Amino acid sequence: MNLRHISHLCLPGAVLLALSGCATVAVRPEGDLPRPLIVATPAKVAVVITTEAGNYVHKESRASVNYEAQLGPSHKHIIEEIFKAEFTEAKMFDSVDAARLEPGIMAIFEPRIEQFSFANSKETGGVYTAVTIRYQIFIYAPNGELVETLTLTGYGSGPAPKIGNGEEELGIASFAAMRDAAAKFLTQFPTLDVAKPLLVSQALTPKVKPEPGSPEAAAAIADVTIEAVPINDSPVVATAPAPEPAPSTPPASPPAPSPPPSQMTSRYPAASI
Repeated sequence: MNLRHISHLCLPGAVLLALSGCATVAVRPEGDLPRPLIVATPAKVAVVITTEAGNYVHKESRASVNYEAQLGPSHKHIIEEIFKAEFTEAKMFDSVDAARLEPGIMAIFEPRIEQFSFANSKETGGVYTAVTIRYQIFIYAPNGELVETLTLTGYGSGPAPKIGNGEEELGIASFAAMRDAAAKFLTQFPTLDVAKPLLVSQALTPKVKPEPGSPEAAAAIADVTIEAVPINDSPVVATAPAPEPAPSTPPASPPAPSPPPSQMTSRYPAASI
């Protein structure tokens, strides 16, 4: 995996570099997915990667260092690999409107990067680098009407840099997060309700809109609520609060801290993978 450094016209030397204000860490994840060992879903689908998604860049500054994660090209490449493995036929488009015109499609998918976050080696005590990428996948019927919205979170880590500014190591972690998200989609999508028609080569149909204010309408709103936590981890078991201790007994110890997000599950598994 090769990471390219974006060159800048800066004066040599670490002090002059800092004074010039042009220290930039350019992250470009690159790589190919291993061939997935799955049975392709017998359906023809359209996959939408908009111009914005194909050029997605995350920018932020920390401690006078500019970080620029150029995720769009790898996002486009990996999405194409995923859907051509998941379905017997997948065609790429740059808009939902263009995809609607393709004859014979059974569904339209539009994956988007919703959030990118990272921890550099300084923030992890010099042990490793870490990246989290959250995706939304909009799923439409062939006529372009929205059927379902899925959330998907990928996690990746890379080594701590021995020399340099860490852009290569963050690139490794970024690609690992993309690969993690890809594996989750490939293995879990066929188990979702929205996939059932496609598994028998039937087109998706728009959901019937419930009456406003009905229990069905409330459930529909809950189904598309976005949870920024992974699934398939050990669920958290709720326990009843301990009774108040008697005055003569010592005070109870403080409650245990809440588990980190990686130990939590989504409340809406039907709409998250």
